[in-house]
Amino acid sequence: MIEEAMGRLIPYTRLEDASAAHATAVEQLDRSVGELMRLIEPHSGWDLVELLRVRNMPLAAAAGASTSEYDGLGAVIELVALLVATQEPAPATVTGSEHQDVASVIEAVQEAAMRCFHTGALVLLFRSLQTSDPLTRMSFASVMREVTLRNVAYPHMVLDTLQALFSDPSIERICRDALGFSAAEAVSVLEACNELRGEAWADRLISLHGASHVLMEVTRQRDAAHDAAAVAGVHDAAARARQATWDRPAEAAAFDAAALAHHTGLTIRVVEAVLEAFTLPVQPRDPREVTMSFLSTGSALRARPLLRGTGGRVLLVHDALALPAIRETIEENLKTTPGWAAYSKHRGAYLEETAVDLLGRHLPGATALTGFEHFVPASSSEPSPRNPSQYTKVVEADALLIVDGIAIVVEAKAVALTPGARAGEGRHLRGNLRRIVTEAAHQAQRLRDCIEHDRGLRMRDGTWLDLSQISEVHTVAVSLEDLSGISTTTAQLAAAGLLPNGAYPWTVSVHDLRVIAELIDRPAELLVYLRRRTAAETTIKYQAVDELDLFLHFFQRGLYVEPDPASTAQELPQFGQPTVAAQRRRAAEHRGLVLSHTDQLDAWYFYRLGHSPTPASKPVMNADRKLLSFIDTITAIGAPGWLATSAILLEGSAKTQHQYGRAGEMVCKMSRRDGKEHTLALIGGTSQANSHLLIWMSRPQVLDHASAVDHLRSYLTAKKHQMHVARAAGFLLDASSGQLTDFLFDNRPVEPDPELDQLAEEMGLQAVTGLSRTLPPPQTRRTSR
Repeated sequence: MIEEAMGRLIPYTRLEDASAAHATAVEQLDRSVGELMRLIEPHSGWDLVELLRVRNMPLAAAAGASTSEYDGLGAVIELVALLVATQEPAPATVTGSEHQDVASVIEAVQEAAMRCFHTGALVLLFRSLQTSDPLTRMSFASVMREVTLRNVAYPHMVLDTLQALFSDPSIERICRDALGFSAAEAVSVLEACNELRGEAWADRLISLHGASHVLMEVTRQRDAAHDAAAVAGVHDAAARARQATWDRPAEAAAFDAAALAHHTGLTIRVVEAVLEAFTLPVQPRDPREVTMSFLSTGSALRARPLLRGTGGRVLLVHDALALPAIRETIEENLKTTPGWAAYSKHRGAYLEETAVDLLGRHLPGATALTGFEHFVPASSSEPSPRNPSQYTKVVEADALLIVDGIAIVVEAKAVALTPGARAGEGRHLRGNLRRIVTEAAHQAQRLRDCIEHDRGLRMRDGTWLDLSQISEVHTVAVSLEDLSGISTTTAQLAAAGLLPNGAYPWTVSVHDLRVIAELIDRPAELLVYLRRRTAAETTIKYQAVDELDLFLHFFQRGLYVEPDPASTAQELPQFGQPTVAAQRRRAAEHRGLVLSHTDQLDAWYFYRLGHSPTPASKPVMNADRKLLSFIDTITAIGAPGWLATSAILLEGSAKTQHQYGRAGEMVCKMSRRDGKEHTLALIGGTSQANSHLLIWMSRPQVLDHASAVDHLRSYLTAKKHQMHVARAAGFLLDASSGQLTDFLFDNRPVEPDPELDQLAEEMGLQAVTGLSRTLPPPQTRRTSR
């Protein structure tokens, strides 16, 4: 795919600049659109649309398959449908040309539409290259994703969201008053278009299969009896069956309100109201204007996926358009009604509750605060220095999750993108992103600042919420909109002034968050992803247009960025000078494009939902199995520091994870050999904030448990102080069984302490082996004190 794209760019490389390339691409687009229209005009437009639907979205894909699972493109169907819609409406009988005529041009129409699509994309690309505005350049990828991808969320999740948003009786009344139907009735009518189509095509294919079977049987008997005349009539019947299967294909997909009402059990009045809301009006326009509008502003079929003929029949352009159109169309109609405020409040509450639920299910024991108000400084100078008792401004926060010294700030943004923003128009897109991304980031950062600087919150009622135990804060901005084409480019958003510098939020759609929540098996996976995903360098190195591709890359390969050894040495001089190997690894860092990683995910969902008979396993994190078992034991113990320590262990490279997973075995084996306690200490981190010390200690049978715990605690405290690290964790293991019996954690601030200096000296502590070095085999290694 990449090679093909590069090949299309080659003819433009000889041109002087992006302006000349843009002009050349526009000329080529004119020719491509003209060629496509010459192919379309002699034929029934609806027949072409339906055969293109069969060509690009076979029944296997209709169940919700991702675009990577088949060779077609929904954009091809939509482009041709939009061009057809510029003509007069199709007649009531949906008559069309003979099968041979329509079928003979389908591949040519497919190829011509693809050329229009690719050339139009180049027009937009070269136009974006003529500006220095980072947002305009970012919008190109976003618009291309908008045009090419359908089913950006799994259909069953879209349906669940629709039910959650619109099934409340009061919201149903608001919808019926404004539109004449409820969301559930819209779903019923649009899905009926698919169901009736499936039944009609099934009847055609059954007849064709039956005729083919009879032909094969008669031919076999003819060959045995040497009687050629016996099969002549059957040949004619089979030919008629083939023609009936493919002749006037739109008749198998176009239905009137009466048929839809009979199928759904709804009244004609309700069905007509749905059809009126979701039908694309016929608008005679220039074909090139239609094509460029489709490529640059997105498909008008997104909200109105039905075509309607003069006799009242409607054609659903393709099924991937149906469910996503419902929320957008209903919300657009509600905005000017008295019920909008009630619906908007209900929508915001749903998003907040869902975000907290999806995150909270992986944070056992978490305290959740939702919809609360607290005081913040009215300006950067009020007060100075910070004094929460003098704050005068009251603000509302959506949610705060607190677990094991870690806080996750959640901001929910339920607002929808406007059509202009979807089209990537700079002013509209910037305004929409400010309402969705920027406001969420600033609100989350405001709460984060209070936690980090004030060590607590002064609540609206005057009480003080003590958060002094928090040592790590993450922010998550959850939206109803799919913003993957933009939200995955955190660094570019900051460059465009849409994100504050410093700690970035994880901006994610509620549907992507749901998928991720269903994939995660342990809390540490969520925390490590938050750490990696919000790191400034991550979206510089990893270019992606889909959040799930980033997450699945994280599952498979870690989403890892090689740290800058010079920066690490400056932050953590106690770790020693950077190695040559570390410097080489950093020098070898380069940007990479994260391609689709969702095939296994799609297969798992389709099997799980009954859409595919082929068993498929759930994607899981590619990590050392022994280490994962060790992390699960730490999680089960649940002692203070379990979450931060689990994440530290899981963050390591494959080599480091292997060391961690077998460190306990090493010290226990040594104890069983000589009957003494043994310790293994490892340090790591790239900054003072994430620096850490890990100590494994074995307890032989001759050492009583209480004494071993006291000794590990003293050693852990003294070593942490000596190495000046932010966090330290100690693991006490029974030497006989190798089982973890105790877990200790220390995240006290690093401060001067003469008593600890003396303790370290008395214990004779030596320097600790860095994580960048490979541990020697157990039989040759001596433990460090």
